[in-house]
Amino acid sequence: MRRLLLASSGLEYIKTFVYRDPASMQMLFIPTAGNLDKDTWWIDKDRDVLSKMGFHIIDTDIETASKKDLIENLERADIVYVAGGNTFHLLKIIRETGFDELLTEFVDSLGLYAGASAGALVAGVDISPIASIDEPEKVQGLESTKGLGFVDIVPVPHYNMADRSEAIDDIQRKYKNDYEIVLITDDQAIVVEGDEWKVVDSPRNDLEHEWFTKNHV
Repeated sequence: MRRLLLASSGLEYIKTFVYRDPASMQMLFIPTAGNLDKDTWWIDKDRDVLSKMGFHIIDTDIETASKKDLIENLERADIVYVAGGNTFHLLKIIRETGFDELLTEFVDSLGLYAGASAGALVAGVDISPIASIDEPEKVQGLESTKGLGFVDIVPVPHYNMADRSEAIDDIQRKYKNDYEIVLITDDQAIVVEGDEWKVVDSPRNDLEHEWFTKNHV
């Protein structure tokens, strides 16, 4: 049974999701969605906080890693975590490297998948509905916006961000007859178990608050 955690921002629920002590788990951490940005503070936050929660981080940029390294790192991993950034760039690299097939095999073999923002979006059926709140114009050569299809919905994160809520309302109105659009705030996540999914509370945890206080983002 596939098990996924599709978050917007806050990481609190991941402790419940994994059902285990994070210190006993190897996490394949993928920062690739941030490769088009100079300041990727949200990726730094996630990596630092997840490490302090106890996960053993295997940091792997799928855009530069060899196929051999991708396979070996997946074999070591208990959970894959895909951080946020440009969703269109992330999906392009996932397809071009063949990581989509490797990741599907991992998830179907009961490996855990967690993603935030772009990492959540690529797990759904299609990323085209979120073009207005992303930057697809920065990405050339993406042949299809079809997602990985781990769950039959389009998760849309950051619904409570003041500069995005109106655009996200427009997305829901425009695409409601084409896809099941599921809106989540930065304090929520979607838990997927097999063909079932539900929205849960997943606010920032204490380590995240400490990180923001220290880094003044």
